[in-house]
Amino acid sequence: MDRIQKALEKAKALHQIKPGDSQQAEFESTQENISEINTNLSNISYKNTKVIKVSENALASNGIIASQYSNTQSGVFRMLRTQVLQKMRENNLQTIAVSSPTAGEGKSLIASNLAVAMAMETNQTVLLVDLDLRNPCLSNYFNLDVTIGLKDYLETDIKLSEILVNPGIKGLVILPGKGRAEDSAELLSGAKMKNLVSDLKAKYDSRLIIFDMPPVLQTDDVLLASNYIESTLMVIEDGKNKEAEIIKSLQLLKDTQLIGSVLNKSEKPPMHQSY
Repeated sequence: MDRIQKALEKAKALHQIKPGDSQQAEFESTQENISEINTNLSNISYKNTKVIKVSENALASNGIIASQYSNTQSGVFRMLRTQVLQKMRENNLQTIAVSSPTAGEGKSLIASNLAVAMAMETNQTVLLVDLDLRNPCLSNYFNLDVTIGLKDYLETDIKLSEILVNPGIKGLVILPGKGRAEDSAELLSGAKMKNLVSDLKAKYDSRLIIFDMPPVLQTDDVLLASNYIESTLMVIEDGKNKEAEIIKSLQLLKDTQLIGSVLNKSEKPPMHQSY
């Protein structure tokens, strides 16, 4: 219980990120190439992955601002990146889930900006996966007009390379979602999903994988997915959740390592947070 209480205290004393306005802060097998990435990470090329270049203005209009140094709000995401990467490297972690206790707390936007900020470093590449199978939304944040997504891969025989998209940001590949999966629990607990995560991790040692997860208390999807995800970043909207909801969410994720928490939509001045 001491761990839960400490995590709760972190959730109540974190930095401000404001998604309420326009600057608000989401293989087939190991033999199948998801994307052809040169061993030199500073010279990345994509041969099998679709490239859809999204303008900075379009990203900014959707709250994706991590790469825009001229935006005064963008620095919080680069700070978040530094803290999260430090924790992941210390513990040799490759996968991180971004979730929240309930819906509407800004987890997908946090996951998207974190992925962009991480991709800006040349020490690793980043795969951002829309694992919210009941409510996929990452393609909307990146202005990607996709016709198929992770649900289709899990339900059919299509190749993952047909779904993956590079949004014009070097080092970042997105595995988008498309359509609502009513049987999300069955898909997440199936052998194909487990093999997918295993292959994603094994393909490139330098790849970090960010999973945009459903809200913890909404379904059992996060519990099922936590079996193959190593760590979690919890996004909590300031003043929205009862203490019992936060504690319950952390208890349900006890088998993953809590990297930290983000207090979102806060009206208070930013505070330094140690993860």
